[in-house]
Amino acid sequence: MSRKALFIAALVAGSGIPFANASDGTIDITGELVAQTCDITVDGQDSATAATVTLPELSQAALVGGVGSNAGSTAFKMELNGCVGIATTAAAFFEAGAGVNPVTGNLVNTGDATGVELELFDSASAAATKIKAGDTAQRTTTTRNAITSTAATMDYGVRYVSTDPSPGPGTVVSSVTYAIDYQ
Repeated sequence: MSRKALFIAALVAGSGIPFANASDGTIDITGELVAQTCDITVDGQDSATAATVTLPELSQAALVGGVGSNAGSTAFKMELNGCVGIATTAAAFFEAGAGVNPVTGNLVNTGDATGVELELFDSASAAATKIKAGDTAQRTTTTRNAITSTAATMDYGVRYVSTDPSPGPGTVVSSVTYAIDYQ
């Protein structure tokens, strides 16, 4: 019998040998759906349509301090009204998506300026803590806002952030989706 035929015969015979498997444990998964609804506005704009936050027009020199330099901080409010349900606190969860840089968590610029992204932050925190869109850590690092008298106000902000030592001029445009995280 040729070597090739022996090899193929051994391969076919060996494929019938079962692999040993053992169960090492169980993972229990829990969750909860709540009957929570609120009317949402962003800076007074109904959330049923895309809200717009307008940043100030800045000189590109405002971001020449190097990668990570930021400027043009602009606060915006997300307001919940008419809330019904059992939740007592709420916070926005800014989601990952095509418009989010998966490394930095910043919002990707689709305008023609170069070397710049947009950075979300929690303006209710003393340190204006950066929010990385899509990062589950934001559930514990951003301010949770009490729902009182069926309403809550959540304070956030957005600013330009340099991704290049010499950002180029032009328009800066982006967007982000969010969900309200009720607890």
